[in-house]
Amino acid sequence: MNSEQTLCADVDTEPAASAWVLRRAPFGIFLIIASVIGFLASFSLSAEKYDKLAHPDVVLSCDLNPFFSCGSVMEHPESELFGFPNQLLGIAAFVFPLLLGVLILAGTKLPGWVMIGLNIGLALGVVLVMFLFYTSIYKIGVGCPWCIIVWTMTIPMFVAVTGHNVLAGRFGQRLAQSPIVRVLAKENVALSVLWMLIIFACIVVQFWAFFTTLF
Repeated sequence: MNSEQTLCADVDTEPAASAWVLRRAPFGIFLIIASVIGFLASFSLSAEKYDKLAHPDVVLSCDLNPFFSCGSVMEHPESELFGFPNQLLGIAAFVFPLLLGVLILAGTKLPGWVMIGLNIGLALGVVLVMFLFYTSIYKIGVGCPWCIIVWTMTIPMFVAVTGHNVLAGRFGQRLAQSPIVRVLAKENVALSVLWMLIIFACIVVQFWAFFTTLF
């Protein structure tokens, strides 16, 4: 077994082992890049938040127009669901997958419970992301550019890590050996793209008046 497959030694079938989420280098690099982008977006949003608190009338760098404006979203209570700015969750949350990505890329054999924990954390993150997506786009009626970047990182990470754990047999061999589940797990990129396309389509439809001005 080569080093690319050391991460998932518990998977013994060649078709599963060929999945990119079971290969050390691409999976580790993906977690690192997605985490860094998500962290920087959360950090930028946090900096903008405190700038807004210090100068209520300031025009933020992410205030692009009436339809896409971080500042407008920050004025609503949903931007502080737990009594503090939501972006602080992102700053803290992206550190864990970043660390794991570095360890995976370095060839560290991680315990299964660590990857399950990452999956659970990302699942909770996705629930929060989808709630904020609905609230921002349909209730507040304004898109937050930095938030959209965070969504775009969180969802593919969740799908990829779920695919990784399924193929590695961490959710049970019966699920790992299911032909349909294995196909879905291996096609995690396509699932992520489809999920994000649905979100972007919803945004376009909701803000159609703005997008028609671009043509």
